[in-house]
Amino acid sequence: MTEKPKTVQRHLTPAASPSDLRHPAADVFFEVFSLARMRGELLGETLLQPGQLLQQAAGGACFHVIQDAGCQLRLNGTDETTHLVPGDILFVPHGQAHQLHSAADASPDLPARITSGVFRFEGGCGQALIQGLPGVLQVSCQGEDPSDLIGSREWLSLTVAAMQKEVRNPSIGSTIMLSRIIDLMFIWAVRHWLAHAPQGISGWIAALRDPLIGQALALLHAEPGAAWSVERLAGLVNQSRSNLAQRFTHLVGQSPMRYLMHWRMQLAGQRLQTSSLRISQIAEQLGYESEAAFSRAFRREFGVAPSEYRSQA
Repeated sequence: MTEKPKTVQRHLTPAASPSDLRHPAADVFFEVFSLARMRGELLGETLLQPGQLLQQAAGGACFHVIQDAGCQLRLNGTDETTHLVPGDILFVPHGQAHQLHSAADASPDLPARITSGVFRFEGGCGQALIQGLPGVLQVSCQGEDPSDLIGSREWLSLTVAAMQKEVRNPSIGSTIMLSRIIDLMFIWAVRHWLAHAPQGISGWIAALRDPLIGQALALLHAEPGAAWSVERLAGLVNQSRSNLAQRFTHLVGQSPMRYLMHWRMQLAGQRLQTSSLRISQIAEQLGYESEAAFSRAFRREFGVAPSEYRSQA
């Protein structure tokens, strides 16, 4: 008699969500980056022969991927030179004018191949992401940490290869693929900079790595509609009210309650554009006692009433 096959029970578990990750502020970055709506696009490739310059005028934020041979970067108005090697990725997040020129020992038989592009943030949180970033974000195959070197080299190589594949063999969805690859490269560049940046730097992203302020930001983002006060927030992170307020303002650039109000308004704008919730429901979700109070705060932030903002979406 033939035995019946045994049934194997397989339980699928979802991958870790941002809130499951070890860093307490990981979900904060995820939320802000999502609302910032980064959009990137490629401009093309340049072969940089010995003695040639690639000049980028001031304007939007841009990036370059260096391949085949090294080159040098200089921001206009500065004397500082950044040396780049094949495989390097660099972002100029503030859009300063700059020059890329061939290395002194460049070979005419192997010019530097530079893939360039631009990126922008279409959402209101974009400024928070670039606030405090240096003029140049560089992810290099050369570094001081051997373990980081190995991981970076492998990841950069695969990412650049994926980008080149989409450029040379475009297909359905290539524009979306390239934009997402640029997203990944930007996040990697920010993480790389943050891991090597000196202590004491300020800015929203730098605040995320601070154990105290990172925890405070995570609490505010976890419950944006709660009845927050500086006293309550300070108690949850075991700090005095004055110490928390001073440290938060120094790193983030605004007070805890001002930051919370701004974040609530960003969430409100998103929900007005993407949901069918009534304005009164959004107001209640975000901690406002009345629709009128919410509307006044919204108008101060965006210059228009919530209903008008929704109609413009």
